[in-house]
Amino acid sequence: MPTSRPVNEVQIDTRQGRLAALHWPCAGGPRVLCLHGWLDNAASFIPLAPLLAPLDLLAIDLPGHGHSEHRHETSRYHFIDYLFNVDAALDELGWSSCHLLGHSLGAAIASAYAAGAPERVRSIVLLDTMGPVSVSADSTTERLRRSLVKNRRGTGPIRLFDSIEHMVKARCLYSGMHEKAARLICERAVKKTRSQYQWRSDPSLNWVSSLVMTDEQALDLVSHITAPTLTFTATEDSPWASREKLEKRRRAMDHGVHETLEGHHHFHMDKPAEIAGAIRDFIIENDNPPDEGSS
Repeated sequence: MPTSRPVNEVQIDTRQGRLAALHWPCAGGPRVLCLHGWLDNAASFIPLAPLLAPLDLLAIDLPGHGHSEHRHETSRYHFIDYLFNVDAALDELGWSSCHLLGHSLGAAIASAYAAGAPERVRSIVLLDTMGPVSVSADSTTERLRRSLVKNRRGTGPIRLFDSIEHMVKARCLYSGMHEKAARLICERAVKKTRSQYQWRSDPSLNWVSSLVMTDEQALDLVSHITAPTLTFTATEDSPWASREKLEKRRRAMDHGVHETLEGHHHFHMDKPAEIAGAIRDFIIENDNPPDEGSS
């Protein structure tokens, strides 16, 4: 089993802004765009990459994350805007179509993008999220009020740390991640300020979204995914999607292959060998232009 694989740091200058990325090249291999979770970064895919050697993997830092540009200070991090970042990245890369491998927020983005641009998506692999975060319509006003209050308060003072080790401990406490996985994320998310360290990610990522899709809107998107789909869901309950909601989405993606794994939200970093073979085989099997269907 390979434990390492050559990786390149790349910059992608898109019409939506500059994106940083990690690229594990494989000439002639199926092209896979990897999308990480909220407050993670491209390092989220470092444990998986050596196990997916036949695939040409490119993991971007989403705007405001890792080494990518932040959105303008007058902008907000609306979920739907990430789809236009993906679209612009594919254009700049010259990829007419590709496979999408997403975790958490990245899986939500991959789901919505596959519904909105089916001609560009050969297959999708979703790690612990199926479709966008959604709420009932009757929570709309309450959410808008919270968002406005949060916006008036601002982002608050920048938190400083004496060492990366302290940042790793904070990340583990917040997310329940294992220390080794948290360190990978933190090392890419940190910048040094004199003798201390701070997060490189945009503080505005912590805002309260003013408008979230309704359950009906999210289900409509999921039901229009035509690309071959493979999902993995952790056994630990998610705070943003009930078991009932997940089951509705599974039924809406009745053409997909759905697996459940023992573990927590970052299982792709803690136990990559348990899912790598299935991901690799699924993508290779479905490496066909979208208009030709699956073989």
